[in-house]
Amino acid sequence: MGISNLAFLWTIVFPLIVIIYYFFRKKYSVQEVSSTLFWREVMKETKVSPYLQHLQRNTLFYLQMLLFLFMILTLLQPYIKSKAIAGEQIIWVVDTSASMLVDDGKQSVFEKYKQEMHTLSKQLGGKSVTIITVDAEPKILLRDEQKIATIQKAIDELQVTYGHENWSNTMDFLQSIIEKKSTAVYIFTDAMDRKQLPTRTKNVKWIVRGTDHKYQNISLQRFGAIQSEKGVQAIAQIDNQTKKNQQATLKVYDANNKLMAEKNVSLKAGQVTKTVLNDLEMTTALTAKLTVNDEYTADQSMSALLATDQSRIYVDQSLHQLVFKAFQSIDPATSTITSKQLKTIQGRNLLVTNQTQFLKQTQNPVLLIGRDDQKAFPVQGNIKAIDQNLFSYAPIDDIYVEKLYPEVQNAKTLATIDDKPLIQQTKNGHIVVLTDLQMTDWALHPSFPLFLWNVKEKLTATESQLGTFKPGEKRVISLPNSPKNYDIYSADNEYITTLTDNGSFVAPAKPGLYYAKSDGDDAFYFIVALEQQEKTLSEGTTFQYGEVSKKDTIAKDDSVFSTILIIMILGLLIAEWEVQRRYGFTN
Repeated sequence: MGISNLAFLWTIVFPLIVIIYYFFRKKYSVQEVSSTLFWREVMKETKVSPYLQHLQRNTLFYLQMLLFLFMILTLLQPYIKSKAIAGEQIIWVVDTSASMLVDDGKQSVFEKYKQEMHTLSKQLGGKSVTIITVDAEPKILLRDEQKIATIQKAIDELQVTYGHENWSNTMDFLQSIIEKKSTAVYIFTDAMDRKQLPTRTKNVKWIVRGTDHKYQNISLQRFGAIQSEKGVQAIAQIDNQTKKNQQATLKVYDANNKLMAEKNVSLKAGQVTKTVLNDLEMTTALTAKLTVNDEYTADQSMSALLATDQSRIYVDQSLHQLVFKAFQSIDPATSTITSKQLKTIQGRNLLVTNQTQFLKQTQNPVLLIGRDDQKAFPVQGNIKAIDQNLFSYAPIDDIYVEKLYPEVQNAKTLATIDDKPLIQQTKNGHIVVLTDLQMTDWALHPSFPLFLWNVKEKLTATESQLGTFKPGEKRVISLPNSPKNYDIYSADNEYITTLTDNGSFVAPAKPGLYYAKSDGDDAFYFIVALEQQEKTLSEGTTFQYGEVSKKDTIAKDDSVFSTILIIMILGLLIAEWEVQRRYGFTN
């Protein structure tokens, strides 16, 4: 226990003045007795309880002394010394990778650390806390927060994001926010090498919490599927990272989460086992789930999209060579052929030409650049994009167009110049650019190949696949236009989120099979895959590195004393008022 404000010790003068005044006051009280007959009775009562009589006569004095004493103690601010977390600045770095879900049968490492953080939050001693999560990029959840309720709420809201932790970026970020004052950095992770910590140790203490245990893990390392003459063939690789032979069950589900095949697999200790499942039914996607007795389940499920034929791009030889070069930079398999050969192309391949006759066919998507049946006319004015999705990454407001072809009848206008159609889309879905490259400087702008890429994605987006993503990965995707937004669902048909912008997409955090769907449209499947680094567990250690000032380890808690003293002062004031009301000021 200690005193915070010794400067207020001079206030003890006030009770001393009252005590001195008490010494000079009269020591007796006048008492009238109507008859000597009762004098002995009065004296007897006084002698029997002298202390009580003294207290009754001096009640107000003692109440005033106590009041002065409590007021002086309040000004001095007494406190209780207790052991607190070291450092003036506290930083908690929380690993949110999938390996934090390793479970010993009672609770996961992640939940264990959340409980530890709750305990530490009660030992802050009024110090502020910064909470940072570690994923591909570090993220600040709280900055210099002192309110325990807010800190504990942030702890409760922590979630595993499944992405692989990037310690290099995190350490650089920590170095930028650590101030000159002494800092204690707590790192909650499964395993971390001491070499990954910064070399700076002056006034910085690193406390690394590791698992201190070698967990048993059997991982589904790889899973894929291909089409064969007899159906679909699935191949899985299972890594037994334990020192014992194990038995596992591999189950394969289709895109609708229906069980397609089941197989028991014998796994040798410390080896990778390959298993094949043949003659599966045709489906859009497959999901393999491994059932085995270990302590880490996040790496026991994988999904695969079935390989499908990719659309190819065919460019008419009569077009400017820059058109072919731009498409070739997008897809190296782009071919250039004659107009007659274009008529023989089958399937959902993209045809790029200036022959308007191709606009009538519906088998292949068409990009028409220029027209062979009309003459161009001069045009001037500003370019305006109407379809923002098509031009979101390829703005065309700064290009120059000298001449323009007449519009295609009954086609939707996507961009205009001087209120005349520049780019259109027909009812069949074909895209029409009403100018040649010789009539514009568009090919010299970076937006030209980006526009062609957008067109290619727009016209060939008939495939039911969006690809494979990392947990939480941000990527630009292209989906067909729909009157309503696309919703994201899991393989179990659980709603995840809604895409408000088709161009910008953030993948869900949890690995698995998902699909995007709008009312009346087909489902577009994609996979969120766990990174390979998260499929191998390492044994961690708990250690400390660096030192901070010892004075920072002591907490001064004066909240309890201050509250009690204020309550007692109020109680004494009420008691004094009552004494004065009953007996007056000269009790």
